Amino acid sequence: MKIGLISTYSNQTPPLTYGGEIYYWGLADTLGKMGHEVHLFATGGSQCPTNGELHYIKSTSGGGINYALEDWLFNEYRDLLMSMDIVHDCSLDHITAEKLKNLCSKKEIVNTLNGRTYRMPRPPFNVVTGSKFWQEDAWKYGLKSEMIYWGIDTNFYVPGENREDYYLWLARFHPDKGIDTVLDLAEYLGFPLKVAGSLLFKDHANYGRKYISRINNIPNVEYIDLPTDSTHHIKKRELYQKAKAFLYPVNYEECFGLVVVEALACGCPVITNDRGAMPELVEHKRNGFVCKTKHDYTSAILDWIPSYEINNKHYYSGFDLWKNAREKALEFSWERAAVEYEQLYKKVIEGYTW
Repeated sequence: MKIGLISTYSNQTPPLTYGGEIYYWGLADTLGKMGHEVHLFATGGSQCPTNGELHYIKSTSGGGINYALEDWLFNEYRDLLMSMDIVHDCSLDHITAEKLKNLCSKKEIVNTLNGRTYRMPRPPFNVVTGSKFWQEDAWKYGLKSEMIYWGIDTNFYVPGENREDYYLWLARFHPDKGIDTVLDLAEYLGFPLKVAGSLLFKDHANYGRKYISRINNIPNVEYIDLPTDSTHHIKKRELYQKAKAFLYPVNYEECFGLVVVEALACGCPVITNDRGAMPELVEHKRNGFVCKTKHDYTSAILDWIPSYEINNKHYYSGFDLWKNAREKALEFSWERAAVEYEQLYKKVIEGYTW
């Protein structure tokens, strides 16, 4: 197939640091390795996928919204996009997909959502969500969607040799990501905690400075400033590989959670709650813990994890949380997602719409 995959205008593909564009890159490159001709539409600094071509699009700085950029993309690449067997629009606003359908009558289009943006494209069509929760949530707003789980590079995120005596929180700095709960627990319980993030984007920096100020006043908490260059993902992997567990008590309905699966792939069990898609990724007392109260988090940190350590000295060699974490993550690989999208593309090309 000749596949046109449109990424976002806010980050390069793959991104040096934070961003769902890492998943779109995984799809593009894996589909190319499967023998498809993949045309990736992405910003400067992006990479050309295997067996494909890279077409540059205009970008915005700091992740801001700019509808005109996708309007430009449509005008600039309309003929090329019309020549594709399938157009897979992963953009922020899906304006290109909307215009291809409504102005050019192209039907071979799939739209992958970036979040709970259920009114983009307008009107919604051929939408794909990335978890069962996400699919059911979209239906509450009257939007029918196909579901294909998001994925990560399970060949890069792998278990390490040795674990160290710390828990880890890693995400963008925002109250929604549960960092207040994590810092409260660390302050009250006194366990060693590493908080990893960066101040790369404006909203990250606004919240990050406040949290770093608090972190500096808690002696058992260490802030790790994640690099914003090509070593970013290497540092993340190292932190996951060495942590006893990953803390992720989100305060909103998380649609998927790439960092959760990255941690699991490194053999790092996850302590989270039942918000959004978390129960689809974390199985209670098998590859992590699903908590409802601060008492549950306290038990997981002070009782459950230590008991598993005592009973499983060789973290990745027997039946234990660490081994189960890795096995669960393998369900969310780029390869699995690409195969499922390949099957969906074929159905759409044959006339399937929703």
